[in-house]
Amino acid sequence: MHRWIGILLVAAAALAPLPALAYSCAMSPAKDSVIVKTDNASDRAVTCKVDCTFRAAEGPVTISCSQQIPAGAKGWYVCLRPTGGKALEFVGGSENCR
Repeated sequence: MHRWIGILLVAAAALAPLPALAYSCAMSPAKDSVIVKTDNASDRAVTCKVDCTFRAAEGPVTISCSQQIPAGAKGWYVCLRPTGGKALEFVGGSENCR
């Protein structure tokens, strides 16, 4: 009986909508702003928070954006943030979608 419950849980997880996982944190071509984008492979809208960490002369800079991403969206602009004239180098990031 326990084995069937485990199999059913795995099957249910496999059929659940997929969260958006494909984010990007990039400098604009003019290097004056950060562009944050993501995809949503799910068949329903999800709200995603993307955190982008950059290296700057004065220390790490984190840019956080949150937005509802429509179902099936690709390359959706989550936010555009000015750099304030700082030279930034991307070092990492994370995304959390619900």
